[in-house]
Amino acid sequence: MQPFTFFVSYRRQDTAPIALLLKHEIEKRLQFVRVSVDVEEMRIGAPFPDRLHQLIDEAHATIALIGKHWMPKSSAEPGNRIGDDWVTHELEYSATAPLKHTEADNYGLSQRTILPLFADCEPHFDQFSLPESLAHLRFMHSERIDYASWPNAIGPLLDRIAVRLALRKRPEKDEYPMADLAKARTQPLGDKELAATLAYDDYEGWYVDNFGDAEARYLVKLFEFRHFNQAADFMSMAASHCRILEHHPEWRNVFNHVTVALTTWDARRKITIYDLNLALYMNMAAKAVERRQ
Repeated sequence: MQPFTFFVSYRRQDTAPIALLLKHEIEKRLQFVRVSVDVEEMRIGAPFPDRLHQLIDEAHATIALIGKHWMPKSSAEPGNRIGDDWVTHELEYSATAPLKHTEADNYGLSQRTILPLFADCEPHFDQFSLPESLAHLRFMHSERIDYASWPNAIGPLLDRIAVRLALRKRPEKDEYPMADLAKARTQPLGDKELAATLAYDDYEGWYVDNFGDAEARYLVKLFEFRHFNQAADFMSMAASHCRILEHHPEWRNVFNHVTVALTTWDARRKITIYDLNLALYMNMAAKAVERRQ
């Protein structure tokens, strides 16, 4: 099964930063998707027209990213108007080239979807002098976003795109059990106290991170083992202890690595004695596992 693929058509001097932001947000928020942005897909020396056609052939939808300088203004002098160029060609090819996926991978589409998206630009085509081959865009429903409203607007925008294309969103929030009142009343460690505590050898390898949330604090450590079996044994030992403590890590395992993040979410995602106790146990568990053959 192939992921639903977007191709982003844009003019580099116009909306290149927004194209990269959009790629990041789509791949972060929607399930089983891929976004092609030519600056990330083209290798030095690659035949440009052939590679461009390949990227569009692989796409189920093309996002036409339209900024203030996307096309010449309708008031421009005739001599200043753009003739055939790559942005025009991308959209012409997107509209006319057939989908090359098998029926099982075409997501119910009979042709490639074109999604006009105005970025930091008034949302109407009359401001531009369009080539005749793109005149059909005037009759398409379009969306709009800009830098100023990006944090609040990108989520609803991608919600609408997901509905339009029958795509699924990734869950935005993790689920937690009901808050433990005792933990909620636990006093978090201050930054100075936490720094002093982590200086002890017993807390070797642990550091503080906030994962982009200024108000949150996490104890974080990357455990590395010789092979997967040791990593699995470590997680099994830690999980059994967590059941007893009724305190749970956020962790991720890839082969012989286990990344652990500890926070007391009941205490508004701050580091408390519960996290320090679990960190101590995990260090001891890791050493016990490493001593095994």
